[in-house]
Amino acid sequence: MTAIPARRRRRMIAAMVTSGLSVIALPGGLFLGTNSLLHASGGNSIDSRGTVDIPSSVVEMLAVVNSRNEVASLALLAVTPEGKGGTIVSIPVGSMADVAKTEQPRRIGDSYATGGLEALKTDVENLMNITVDFADDMTATEFAAVITSVGTQPVVLQQPVTDTGADGTAVVVLEAGSSTATPDLLAAGLASSQTGTPESARLPQVKALWNSIARAGVTIPTPEVNGSTSSISPLDASVFTSTAAFVSALLKGEIDVWQFSSTLFTDAVRNPNHVDLYGLDGGEVLMVMASVVPSALTVTSSNVAVMVDIPFASAVVAKEVVTRLAFLGANVVLIRQSPDLATERTTVYYNDSIAKTEAEDYSTLLGPLEFTESKDVISGVNLRIVLGNDFVAFLGQGSSTSTSTTSTTEPK
Repeated sequence: MTAIPARRRRRMIAAMVTSGLSVIALPGGLFLGTNSLLHASGGNSIDSRGTVDIPSSVVEMLAVVNSRNEVASLALLAVTPEGKGGTIVSIPVGSMADVAKTEQPRRIGDSYATGGLEALKTDVENLMNITVDFADDMTATEFAAVITSVGTQPVVLQQPVTDTGADGTAVVVLEAGSSTATPDLLAAGLASSQTGTPESARLPQVKALWNSIARAGVTIPTPEVNGSTSSISPLDASVFTSTAAFVSALLKGEIDVWQFSSTLFTDAVRNPNHVDLYGLDGGEVLMVMASVVPSALTVTSSNVAVMVDIPFASAVVAKEVVTRLAFLGANVVLIRQSPDLATERTTVYYNDSIAKTEAEDYSTLLGPLEFTESKDVISGVNLRIVLGNDFVAFLGQGSSTSTSTTSTTEPK
């Protein structure tokens, strides 16, 4: 990892300033996934377990390359701690790399042309603030062989999927509209990119193709968690040494798909070379990574590490809280969607008075907080914040409401 922590914080501050502390709509689809870590544990149930370790997941960076050896599609394949199902996270190939101020802005996909797979992996790790377990690049033929078991799947495309032929002309790979696609066609679509066509025009088709592959995943019962032990067994990461292993594990369970929203940079400062360059929303990236692959996250400072329980089926709320916490300097290390009903007040569980003191300032951007001392410990977590209705109301009031804090001790 080469990115500078201070640079990450500036990026999060920029996201706060850009949003004007408002609620921003995110692309529809996955809300942190039914396969999010610890999804089976809700509310305070995690506290009754004493010392808890966040289960480890495994994640692959997969680059699907076209006939010109350019990255056409880029994704993270994240397998759940159970080893069944997970999330496909689609990343725009033209995303701006996390570079120092002294470096020229560039696309992460371009690093593949200059430095190969390892350079691309480094750029993705820096941009996502994670460490990937495995990286691979595959042609359409190679990827088709891996997803053979997906079978023929329905696909709905807003526009045709086109590629650039050997003579430089456009070649239609998949027609627009509703149809069915074989594994060969799904792979060919992901490996297609027409020279001169903005990636923003391709991204909806890329997501549709990933969605078609995800449909082949099977729905499995949610693992139960009782008061003392978890049904989640440790994942054997040593077996995940190929894309085939990751795809096989994904297809054993339900698969979510998330595609990052992106903004085309057209100004001379951020895009001096006038290339097809896009900026990602730092809050959205953190929200997804902290939910899908928290064990892969890299902590960028010595500040408190925070876990957030969200009892609302809203990615908007999730993105707002992680953006605000990052702006305040906290390390968001895990997001969990809780099935419990929301309480009125947002509650901060702590077992460290120093962490509590630091969190008392959070009310400026989170609204009223209730602090509850807890004797239980979550490994790698200093504070657990359970959002309440007050936070949603705080957002609706433009964050201008007066704030207050109260303290209690958790019942034994």
